[in-house]
Amino acid sequence: MKNCPSPDCATDKPAGQENTYHCGSLTYTRKGLIFLFAWLLWGDLCFQLMETVVPSILPLKLRSLEASNTLIGIVMSVLPGIFNTTICPWVSFKSDRYRSRWGRRIPFILSTMPFLSCSLILIGFSDSIGTWVYGLLAHGTSYTRTMVTVGCLASFAGLFSLFNMFVATVYWYLFNDVVPQQFLARIVSYCRLGATITSIFYNVFIFKHALSHMREIFLGAAVLYFVGYGLVCLNIKEGVYPPPDDTGEKPGFLGNIRTFARECYTMPFYWDQFLYTMFGSVSGCVGVYTIFFNQSLGLSLGQVGNINAVNYGLVAVCLLFAGSFVDRWNPVRVMLYSSFWTALTVCNSLIWLVADTPPAKVLFIVSICGLLATGPLSAFNQAADMARTMILFPRSRFGQFCGAQALVRAAGTMVGGAVAGLMIDFTGRYYEHGSLFPYRYIFIWLGFFACLAAIHNYRAYRTWKRLGGEKKYVPPITNFRYADLKPASDHPPAPKGPLVLFAILCLCGVLVNLFWIGYFWFIGNNQANAIRFACLSVLMALQFWVFVRLVRVADRP
Repeated sequence: MKNCPSPDCATDKPAGQENTYHCGSLTYTRKGLIFLFAWLLWGDLCFQLMETVVPSILPLKLRSLEASNTLIGIVMSVLPGIFNTTICPWVSFKSDRYRSRWGRRIPFILSTMPFLSCSLILIGFSDSIGTWVYGLLAHGTSYTRTMVTVGCLASFAGLFSLFNMFVATVYWYLFNDVVPQQFLARIVSYCRLGATITSIFYNVFIFKHALSHMREIFLGAAVLYFVGYGLVCLNIKEGVYPPPDDTGEKPGFLGNIRTFARECYTMPFYWDQFLYTMFGSVSGCVGVYTIFFNQSLGLSLGQVGNINAVNYGLVAVCLLFAGSFVDRWNPVRVMLYSSFWTALTVCNSLIWLVADTPPAKVLFIVSICGLLATGPLSAFNQAADMARTMILFPRSRFGQFCGAQALVRAAGTMVGGAVAGLMIDFTGRYYEHGSLFPYRYIFIWLGFFACLAAIHNYRAYRTWKRLGGEKKYVPPITNFRYADLKPASDHPPAPKGPLVLFAILCLCGVLVNLFWIGYFWFIGNNQANAIRFACLSVLMALQFWVFVRLVRVADRP
């Protein structure tokens, strides 16, 4: 790999030499590209494992300390949201304009790495630290040891969110700066594949010890991140960037804010992208409660971990080819289809509000089979999501636009995380204390905000097509009116492959329902449940018909 002036993401083949690939000033041979991918894959493995540990264990630990769902929502959603609205935009804006011999992204990762690792260690030792603080400051007061421990744990989680924001902010910006564009979906899918394999190991062998060996898990995650991701930063080279457009202006803090707002928040097209991700994140605010939903159905932590492991295994297999298909079908189109499908089907799990729960062993086996209807979609989403963002946003201001998006998303997530917890606590008043049944209502929340996300994704998709689509799209930097855009006469027809994929997913879901119909009718002696699942099967067929109609409307010229 070497630096040279070359168009972004071009491919050259001089006479007698092998192909070379370009991204900005970076030039790669095939060997150099493999070297780059290997380090990015290793770094993603370390980063994703570190990020998996906190959201998977922290809610369980807080609940074991009898923290309220509202507090869990604040710790898991509101605190990260506060930093998303402050730290993320600032780091995004500054990193786009930062220049050093280490590049413009890596310095932000390296400088916060020791503090992030320390915050993980503090979370792991929160029980011991809480006991020490209680004996030192709160003994003999109205505060109990548990309350002090919860306070310490929440504080350490806040520190983690603060320092992790520096890394999470520029993490994908680095990919966009060093990976040739024609390989973006593939490298994203390969990274997801490596992280998925790691998650399988985590869920099978580690997650079941989440509460009994919390200290060891967090200590291991801290060491792996510090050493493993540190090596990545030392072995990946960023290119030479041109000076920022506003070099020499030095407008100051307020001037930077005005520039940031003017460039990012004055076009409705980008607002649709921002609101799409915001509503998607607000929908996901209840994701921290899915473990309790699974427990409400009678599944143990071990069974949930095994289901997750099988899901990750299926996703890993799908990721082997998902990136290539996404590059062929276009990430922007794939994510639109996915948002339609999610909005139509996510509420299907509300069946468990009215259906009687089967034995846990049967539910475990059927849940494994049901992954055939969700695993492939997850793989395609993981391969397409970030690649879509890299296509839609201007490359020279990619971090800045991602920061603007993160600010909007975080504002919604802060409110959504707190309100979601309040909703579950309010619903729980109508059930006996400690009941897990209220967690089955989370799919109402998921469905509502998934629909809002799909609406804005559709608006962004239609504008993208009018701006040139997959052939001629260039991220706009000046304002325009959608009504002034004319349909392109040379738009290629939409590929049929995605429709085949979603037809297969729908068929898998219907087959699972047919099993439940047979089980409850002939084995469980519960004809009412069988009828409920029969109705759900009819609904899923109707959902697919509506999905096809929506796709045809979206893909019109």
